[in-house]
Amino acid sequence: MSAPDVRGAAGPLQLGKRLAKGGEGAVYEVLARPETLAKIYLAPASVERADKLSVMQRLRTKELEQLTAWPIEVLRQLDGKVCGFLMPNLRGSKDIHRLYSPKSRLSEFPTADWRMLVRAALNTARAFALLHDSGYLVGDVNHGGVLVAPDATVRLIDCDSFQISHQGKTFLCEVGVQDFTPPELHGKAFKNTLRTANHDNFGLAVLIFQLLLNGRHPFAGRYSGVADMPIEKAIPQFRYAYARDAASKQMQPPPYSAPAAAASPAVADLWERAFGQQGVAPNGRPVAKDWVRALTELEKKFTKCATNAAHFYFSGLSSCPWCPIERAGVALFGVRVDLPDKLAGGPFNLTAVWRDIESMSLPALGAMPTAAKPAPSAYALSARKRREKWWGTGILIGLSIFLLGVVYQASYFLLWGALAWAMGKWIIGRGTVDSRPLFEARARAKARYDDLTARRTRDEGAAQFQAKLSELRSARDEWQQLGQTRQREYNSLVANRQKTELHAFLDRHQIERAKIPGVGAAKKTMLASFNIETAADISYNAVMQVPGFGPALTQRLLGWKQTIQAKFHFDPTKAVDPRLVADLDRRMAIKRADIENVLLNGRRDLISLRATVLARRQSVESALKEAVASYVQAEADVSGAA
Repeated sequence: MSAPDVRGAAGPLQLGKRLAKGGEGAVYEVLARPETLAKIYLAPASVERADKLSVMQRLRTKELEQLTAWPIEVLRQLDGKVCGFLMPNLRGSKDIHRLYSPKSRLSEFPTADWRMLVRAALNTARAFALLHDSGYLVGDVNHGGVLVAPDATVRLIDCDSFQISHQGKTFLCEVGVQDFTPPELHGKAFKNTLRTANHDNFGLAVLIFQLLLNGRHPFAGRYSGVADMPIEKAIPQFRYAYARDAASKQMQPPPYSAPAAAASPAVADLWERAFGQQGVAPNGRPVAKDWVRALTELEKKFTKCATNAAHFYFSGLSSCPWCPIERAGVALFGVRVDLPDKLAGGPFNLTAVWRDIESMSLPALGAMPTAAKPAPSAYALSARKRREKWWGTGILIGLSIFLLGVVYQASYFLLWGALAWAMGKWIIGRGTVDSRPLFEARARAKARYDDLTARRTRDEGAAQFQAKLSELRSARDEWQQLGQTRQREYNSLVANRQKTELHAFLDRHQIERAKIPGVGAAKKTMLASFNIETAADISYNAVMQVPGFGPALTQRLLGWKQTIQAKFHFDPTKAVDPRLVADLDRRMAIKRADIENVLLNGRRDLISLRATVLARRQSVESALKEAVASYVQAEADVSGAA
């Protein structure tokens, strides 16, 4: 599908590859301006949205540019209708949920530890603080609205959905995500809702919670009541699963979760305020600056785990909160590997880099852990001995009653048999031992064994390793084909030379300087307001969209354009415009540098990922050995007690 034709303030923009598509628009490369991207709506912007983008363009500041993807320039269709905007190209940044989710973190940010998560949370709070101080709101806080770079710097994106107030006019945020929406807004139509900073502060607290507690959602927990308790139901009922009084709400955190206090008591206190009922009151929740202060203090109080060098945690804790989770087989943090930026040999050497990448491989999984059958536990043996003792006693006494009775009065042998059976059964019953704890222990051990066996079989780290390797292979192929790509684009310049030169020729003839009957200064100003400034901009549809221009005036403009066009002479022997060739070479150089960075960083990531996979396997293997031993012991106890 070809890219749409759009115009910026300086004229037509050539869009490149479509990078993403959402429900309301798509994002494209801008060929002549690689530092920017173009967001193009699927349908022309409404008057309200067009006005909002124009206002945001004027409100842009250096401070906002540093922490957001603020609209740089409004884009229009050829008919003058607003269709999108330019925004910064945040190459190298990724959705923040790729950082806070442990599984994606191991592949996307393989060297990240908890210090980076705290820094990303701090930078996110700083971005919210700047926005709120400027009088604007995010509105639609969600996991896809923040991008994070490898150095933990963040940018707020999707800025065109922000709630903006300017000169008495408020442009509302008409969308939202339930998982980040405060209780008081659940069930309300976002399109007609005026947001406040207190609403934003709920979503900010959720984002910080997910960053600091490894992707957990504060309202996702185990509910002991009737029916299910999904997040969208738990939020309006204030069922914060990590609250100090969570039990009163019939909630508790999911398995293998760190407590809120793992992020420090000060941070846990802020979450209590953000997620409790008191937060609904005006200004009831911690503001962004409260988080900045608390997280700045937290950064001063890191300590390194004595057991695992990849673990950093709040120094006020008595032990590492991440070790128990990883011992259960859940990998949280990758293994840092220090490597030089480039291999020996100076400049980028694809052969050497790729040889190094290909030399990496993952060893095959070994045999499943086993354990020799152990002796039953003392409890199981005691239960068995008690049962055997009373069984023997019951049988002996019952048999004695029967035999003595028959000797005494043989004709009543049925009576003696019944009495013997009843007495024997009563005595045997005295030796009954409650075996439920043994069966329950076996069920728990089997569930743990099955879970770890499934994790070992999935070997998710290996899939991530292979995916990263495949990604690097594609980058290598693209690097090798750069010469061919450059030649194809140069051939396209040659093939379209006449069209390109004609456009450039027409673009040099400005309407403002022309004498066109019926088109005076006021009409020319109106044309310029609709981005029609030169002969190249004139088309029937474009001019007809301009107020005050009907078929007659439009034909006069087209006639003037044809007069200019008739003066154009194409020289087929003339070389391609050197400026276009220079622009092509500049784009190719940028692409080459980007791919080389992908390969070099990918090489480092692959080594770290391999180390992480092996560490994860070791963690699962260790937990599985314990689970096998527990399961075999539980089986032996059940059998031994029988």
